Amino acid sequence: MKKSILWVSLTLLLFILFGCIFNNPFQTARVEVLLTDAPVTDIDRLTVDITGLTYHYSYENAFGDEIGIWATPTNVATTVDVLSLAGTEVNWLTIDVPVPSTITQLRLFVDAATVTVNGQDYTVNLSNPVVKLPKADIFINEDGQLVLDFDVLRSLKYQNGNYRLTPVILPTFKNADVYPIYGIVTQNSTPVKNAVVALFDSNDSTTLRLSLTRSDGTFYLGKWHEGDYLIKVYTDVQIPEDDQEFDISSYTEAASKTISVPLEESISIQLP
Repeated sequence: MKKSILWVSLTLLLFILFGCIFNNPFQTARVEVLLTDAPVTDIDRLTVDITGLTYHYSYENAFGDEIGIWATPTNVATTVDVLSLAGTEVNWLTIDVPVPSTITQLRLFVDAATVTVNGQDYTVNLSNPVVKLPKADIFINEDGQLVLDFDVLRSLKYQNGNYRLTPVILPTFKNADVYPIYGIVTQNSTPVKNAVVALFDSNDSTTLRLSLTRSDGTFYLGKWHEGDYLIKVYTDVQIPEDDQEFDISSYTEAASKTISVPLEESISIQLP
């Protein structure tokens, strides 16, 4: 993969409808689960066969008891070309949990993966078919979006002539209106491809998302709450070897720009 893979964004919408438990009515909320794609330009396709999902949630019943339940939706198998989902949203499945409740664990089951490079398909070895998402304690009490970030930077590796996938998916929950962040990076009016685009909070203290510019210089950073953010662009970034953490703060940005969401127009960043 020439060490230039950044995390890829998928988008899967998971609508959580809340019903009745122990014959006691609960309020309902719809939660969209999103995986957002940051496209990778040196591979044609990254096809992942997802065979299932299981999740654990807890809630307090009508008697004040804390209840914990593992749930497994049926008929959820799907095959996804990750690269084709850049900036899009796809409805995947629906699950039911009471509200308020807390989603404590999420697990995806991956059966197979294939990467296509220059028209040639290569089987990707799976480190583990069960993808355990970090414990996040996601509190659900109203409509929102549960965003699952598929971090390809740490997930897909090329070593000793073989591709290996160890999916790293990070969940965050957004319970208000969110808006897309997108734009283009150019230099002397020429699109810049394979530049690393990083989104920070307004204090420049937390890296919220990393993306990679397409061949036409465009990028997509997912959807975010209304507010101020900082975007930094990096060039000549060296992707670390397997099992090494990637710290973008160790690099010096080539350009930066403060933005306000929602955007009034597409972001344009010019490199010196």
